[in-house]
Amino acid sequence: MDINIISDIRDFKKIQMSWVNLFNSESYSVFQSFEFNYYSWKYELSKNRLNYLCIVVLNDALGVYSILPLYIDRNKVLRFINDDHADFCDFITREKINLSKVFNHLRSEVDFRFISLINVCIKSNAYEYFQDVNIKHKLFKIISEFSLLNIKQGDFPYNVPHYRSHQKNRINKAYKKHKDRQSVIFDCKEHMFPKKDILYLRDSMIENGIREYGFLTVDRLSLIEKMYNSGLVVLHFVKKGNRINACNIMIKSSSDQLMFWIDLYDDLQMINIFSYIVFIKNFSLDRPLCINFGRGRYFYKVSNFAPSFKNLYQICLFHNKWHRLRFMMLDYIISLLKFIYKKIKKD
Repeated sequence: MDINIISDIRDFKKIQMSWVNLFNSESYSVFQSFEFNYYSWKYELSKNRLNYLCIVVLNDALGVYSILPLYIDRNKVLRFINDDHADFCDFITREKINLSKVFNHLRSEVDFRFISLINVCIKSNAYEYFQDVNIKHKLFKIISEFSLLNIKQGDFPYNVPHYRSHQKNRINKAYKKHKDRQSVIFDCKEHMFPKKDILYLRDSMIENGIREYGFLTVDRLSLIEKMYNSGLVVLHFVKKGNRINACNIMIKSSSDQLMFWIDLYDDLQMINIFSYIVFIKNFSLDRPLCINFGRGRYFYKVSNFAPSFKNLYQICLFHNKWHRLRFMMLDYIISLLKFIYKKIKKD
């Protein structure tokens, strides 16, 4: 096994073909695609000079067989590229990785405090390989959830077998509230990227206090535009006449597997829920559909769509037990402060 570390964006670009071949060899999420990782680094992460690109490339006699899309952040933590905005993080590989050897190589070649890999699902390469690796100071922790809804072909919500009458009535009520509005799908084959429309909704959300300033920055929008033009993202708009009320930025895994990634909407009551409903209703009329609602157990997901939830994990590797203890103490303090803040805010 030959281990190489890519730290320059020009070398990043050179491995595009190998990356694409590995990505297409298995069923990975869009967040493991070359486009997501390359443009995340180019448009966002590289803007902070304290970030250090650290992609691990493993080679054998046949060429590149594994890519670990990592970087070192300003706090010297080794992590997945753009993990804060990637709902599912993982390595791409065609065979099992010797992570003990990779970890030891990284410790000798680059300066980092510890490894923190977030948004890892239980069926990922990262989870499987780190479970098996013989490294003493490691930590597995549940940090979030994601949710799925499998929908049969037919008339939504009547094509979801586990829905009870009150759930169907709730969905129908939300649909009737805005059913006079138009639902439109944008993809790169038929439409230019509608940047002005997205910026309009973003600014409306900030002005209405729904989102804070800094939501959907110009750099992040550039990343989304590149993904849209690569066919990895589609856009769903809800409008009435010339007025746009909502936009769902959606990750397209296949024609019948999509994920609601980023939602934008104005101040109309229940317009975001309606946007979800009308999209699912239109798409599932002529095909079965698997909808991924992304990270988080939010009330609107549970109460309106009753999806099934699965855990997402954080995996940490430390140089020694003191580093591990320090991390656990800080993590406990942060969790306690968040709990106190929520309690005060609620009261």
